[in-house]
Amino acid sequence: MIIQVSYSLIFIVLIIALLICAIMAHRSDKPVGKFTCLFNVSLISLVSSNLIITNTQNEAIATFGYYLFFISMTIVMMTLASFINVYCRDIDSTATNKKIYILYALGCIDIIQLLLGPIFNHVFSIKSNELDSQIYYIDVPKIGLSIHRIIDYIIFFVIIGVLIYRIIKTSKLYREKYVVILIAMLLAGIAQFVFIFVKTTIDKSVIVHGIFGLFVYYYSIKYRPLRLLDAVLSNIASDMNDAVYVFDSLNKCVWANEQGYKLLDLKPGMVGSVKEAIINLFGDLTNKGDNWTKDIHLKKSNRYYTIEKKSITSNQLLDGSFLIIEDNTERQNKIDKELYSSTHDNLTGLFNMQYLYNYIAETLKNSHDIDYYVIYINIKNFKIINDIFGKKFGDKVLIQLANWFKKNLKHKGTYGRLVGDTFGIFIPIEEFDEELFSHDFSNFIVKDKKIEHKVCLHVGIYQIKDKTMDVSIMFDRAHLALSNINDNYKTIIKYYDENLRNSILEEQQLIANLEEAIKEKQIKSYLQPITDINGKMVGAEVLARWIHPELGFLPPIKFIPVFEKNGLIVDLDKYIWKCACEILSSWKNVHDDLFLSINISPKDFYFIDVVSEIKNLVEYYFIEPTKLRIEITESAMMYNSEEKLKIFDQLRASGFIVEMDDFGSGYSSLNLLKDMPVDVLKLDMKFLSDDKNAKSDTIIKNIINLSNELQMTTLSEGVETRQQFKQLINMGCSLFQGYYFAKPMSLEDFEQFIIDNKR
Repeated sequence: MIIQVSYSLIFIVLIIALLICAIMAHRSDKPVGKFTCLFNVSLISLVSSNLIITNTQNEAIATFGYYLFFISMTIVMMTLASFINVYCRDIDSTATNKKIYILYALGCIDIIQLLLGPIFNHVFSIKSNELDSQIYYIDVPKIGLSIHRIIDYIIFFVIIGVLIYRIIKTSKLYREKYVVILIAMLLAGIAQFVFIFVKTTIDKSVIVHGIFGLFVYYYSIKYRPLRLLDAVLSNIASDMNDAVYVFDSLNKCVWANEQGYKLLDLKPGMVGSVKEAIINLFGDLTNKGDNWTKDIHLKKSNRYYTIEKKSITSNQLLDGSFLIIEDNTERQNKIDKELYSSTHDNLTGLFNMQYLYNYIAETLKNSHDIDYYVIYINIKNFKIINDIFGKKFGDKVLIQLANWFKKNLKHKGTYGRLVGDTFGIFIPIEEFDEELFSHDFSNFIVKDKKIEHKVCLHVGIYQIKDKTMDVSIMFDRAHLALSNINDNYKTIIKYYDENLRNSILEEQQLIANLEEAIKEKQIKSYLQPITDINGKMVGAEVLARWIHPELGFLPPIKFIPVFEKNGLIVDLDKYIWKCACEILSSWKNVHDDLFLSINISPKDFYFIDVVSEIKNLVEYYFIEPTKLRIEITESAMMYNSEEKLKIFDQLRASGFIVEMDDFGSGYSSLNLLKDMPVDVLKLDMKFLSDDKNAKSDTIIKNIINLSNELQMTTLSEGVETRQQFKQLINMGCSLFQGYYFAKPMSLEDFEQFIIDNKR
């Protein structure tokens, strides 16, 4: 705001001064008076347009201001041509009223094309810029503006030529005032030239134009000595923000502004020391061609400069030159900061994922003899760390891990932060120290004031075989290696191998094939007999087996966990339930004494209404509910146990017999046994795996006794020997299942087994 007010006051003062000069020139009885008046009036329009531009934040008003400015500039050049033509009458009195018709024609053409600018939008556009917390609009040149400037400079240089001609031809009496006007014009032209190339937010050259109008008045109406012009223009140029140096034709500095002395650490007036000081700071710049622009970085002071040299010639002879030195340090630092932010992670200071990927891809293109690892590092349970200790401590974990990379992998590999709590490393195999990683990461402790926490880190490693492979796929494979670690906290490093990939692909194939497998009945219902204490078969458990057209016979361990993980187990279970009901329906009046048990996965409760599904099947196939027993694993009771109890009550109320499978597998409790509305307790025979362990016998015996007292039937699964069978009978167990009696078999084999069993 201070800059805006300052320049506005200067513009207003200039307008008032030019108006006074115009009035006084109009009142003058000199022939040149009215031409001086017209020239000053055109300058008033020029300065006024710049005042409008400087003081508006309205885009439309700013646009009007610029059009007024450019039109005014052309009028200024035309009135200046008229003034010079009359002003130089002392040489040839007959030329006093000559009109420079070609220049007028050029000026009129320019004004017309400028007036057409709002229609064709060919002159300029404007954009906003911020200075001193204030919005300013600056012009962006188009072809029309270039035409305008060419025409104005043609008129300008014609006038310069006329003046030079007059200086050569005139007497000494008039030569000084012509020289002063010539110098003032050149300074105004230089100021305009500097503004066009430096493109400051506020056009300071207008001030020079206004001062030039005052000099025209003084030297046309009232004579003034040359020293006054030097002093005034020097003060104006000194106010420029950039350092400006003017050199003569011998490359001797003849003038510098205040910023120029300040840049070189010279006292004002030490013009003789300027050239040597520039050479000491930047090298010899004055002899490097006539017109050029160069960016220089001074490493010692870490400052950036843009240096521009322009030469001034007339009649193909060098009159002099000027240097403009702009300090771009602040702008360059901003660019460097933005560049750093685009390639680095703001928190850790490591490379970001995109830059790391690009670096790896580029390195692999040019590397033929070196083998590399890509390493994927994951912070285990990082979300829990954030939740317990707070985000600040979580950031501390990330920063400390990043610092470990910087300390231990410097000059060995390239590393960066991928996403969230994951990091990536690209390192030659010969530089990788597995022992270092294993030692430091197995005991990685993060401290922050009173908080101290051991962080678990998992490291997946992929050796690059195909250097043309997409880098993201390389890291995916390194990440895939972590799937073998699971929850084993002693293992922190795993290498990727193709077997793991093949396993994942096989899982994906099974997932993709399930729907077709059900439709084409590739999945078969296998039945495992259940017998009583006399060895008589009383029922069977329905189990799924997959006869895959490509992979062959698949045991449940191959596909059940896969479907459990992604929720497709629901579709599989519904299919097996349906198959069980079809079997029971076909056994009516043939095997009425047998029941079938079906398994309910814990996931089923989350995706479907289990009770409705099973009841609908029983009703559809006209089956007695007691013939279809429902098995639920003990682990399913870990979550939402109250809701599960309600479901079991509904099933029992509908006539179904509910069995708890795998009792004793790890989650058993007397409280659970007390609350469970089940009819049959299936015992996990891991209790009897050690024949010499008396404690196992005691536990299983008491569980059987307890279940009998609770009026629950006990069924022991996994019975493999006659000894186990007898032992369980002696303990009071009622039903048995296991390889001792029969393995799971197809429906055809099972029906034959029924016949053989009855015999």
